[in-house]
Amino acid sequence: MTDSTRRDRGRSGRRHVLIRTAVIGVACLALGVRAPAARMHLHKPARGFQMRITPFTIPPNGDREGCEFAVAPNKKAMDVSAFELKATPGTHHFVVWEYLGDDRNPADFWQGIAFVRGCTGLGPQNGANNADLFGMLSGHVKFHMPKGIAVRLRPHAIVYPNLHFHNYSTEPVSGEAVFNFIPARKGTIRHHAQAFTVGSLQIDVPAHGTATLTGEWHTNTPLNFVQVSTHQHRRGTGVTVDKVDAGGNDMGEVVSTTDWEHPTVRWFAEGTSRLNAGEGLRFTCAWNNPDDHAVHFGPTSEDEMCFVTGYFYPDDDDAVVKGPGCLPQGAGLLCFAPKQP
Repeated sequence: MTDSTRRDRGRSGRRHVLIRTAVIGVACLALGVRAPAARMHLHKPARGFQMRITPFTIPPNGDREGCEFAVAPNKKAMDVSAFELKATPGTHHFVVWEYLGDDRNPADFWQGIAFVRGCTGLGPQNGANNADLFGMLSGHVKFHMPKGIAVRLRPHAIVYPNLHFHNYSTEPVSGEAVFNFIPARKGTIRHHAQAFTVGSLQIDVPAHGTATLTGEWHTNTPLNFVQVSTHQHRRGTGVTVDKVDAGGNDMGEVVSTTDWEHPTVRWFAEGTSRLNAGEGLRFTCAWNNPDDHAVHFGPTSEDEMCFVTGYFYPDDDDAVVKGPGCLPQGAGLLCFAPKQP
């Protein structure tokens, strides 16, 4: 075969692909059917691996939170020092949960997308053995843990990608997310971070009104902060978080947020921010409700939340930390504090 013949056949093949694509597009238009959208793209990391959640459709004016069972490809335990996410614009939150139970039989987990808030009740142990690895994220974000700190991932970890989207438009939206786990260099990690979420459920924002809530939570074991941020929904106007001593006396501001969509994220180098046993966090959330109905705590984007979020590491790297008002977790803290008078 001559070079000329090869070029002619190559051009003919490309024309055939273009014609077929055009015909499919015209047929979709004629039938009122949308052509398949291109899969969301994120560059794969040079080290580590990439995963994604199976896309699912959120109907017009709908609210859906999808969870999927997946097994990570890492053959050995991995110290994850950086994480990158790309999700459908407008995503309310994306979380990667890790299942830490002993039952790893795939038959005991679910298949496909399950629409369950926070993946609660899915798989063995009803979530009591789940840990929040990377959470409360949205859009396109990449972050690195401070030097010497990483999140530990078990070999072939069982993970639950969890995407929540409220579709305010009049057209269906595809909820998608692709994410990268990027490991630390061997021998560089001294501490393993765990996620924490501390907040209050006693939210009551009147119709066409404003409200504030202050809560206070104290730890019974030393915690070393790695990152601190906040979480509210669309009526939130701000959160302030202060460190307090065992007697409730103010020890200084930790973080302050005035934009619920883009909360302030504060990182701490190893050993630079610590809660000793008995010390705690005092948080105040504020809201402005323009709607004609009261708003309370809830899991949807139309409800409200008041949380302090972030990462910490305990003095004992292998400790499962517990505290007042905390729910059972495989690792990390999920704690609730009462509203102060």
